[in-house]
Amino acid sequence: MPTEIEIKVIKALSAIEVPPTLALTIEGWGNEAVTVLCEAALGTYPGLRQKIRTNAVALLGWMTHPQAMETVRMLINDSNEDIAIRAMRSSGRQKNDGTTDQLQALLSKSETSPLLAAEAVQSLINNGSVKARAVLTQYAGQSPETLPHRRNALVQELLNKMQH
Repeated sequence: MPTEIEIKVIKALSAIEVPPTLALTIEGWGNEAVTVLCEAALGTYPGLRQKIRTNAVALLGWMTHPQAMETVRMLINDSNEDIAIRAMRSSGRQKNDGTTDQLQALLSKSETSPLLAAEAVQSLINNGSVKARAVLTQYAGQSPETLPHRRNALVQELLNKMQH
């Protein structure tokens, strides 16, 4: 049987539009509610609709709760590209330096898709830490011959904006 807080959080995540303010509401419900949100983002609950999971991942970006930040770190390399992208966006919004090494590893793989590379770059730009900027500087110096995603127009545009 689901607990009252599980029902409350899952019901809130089931809305068509989930405003960022819901993150603060869930935090206000306590640590158990944050845990339910993190578990939903991780896909722990069987039979949960994909939309609920993606809403949960997106909401994590509006939280600085340690469990939310750790969950985002765990989702950066999710096998579902939509979840990984939302985790990257959440990481940038959180200014979560705990994901910087993972984003760097993603950018150093030649097989990374241009879309994931662009999202990783944007996440690091939004993070803005010294470590994130160092990763971006190193990535900007990489050859498109070695890393094909470096020649993607969006990736180049993001890197050019960063340098100005």
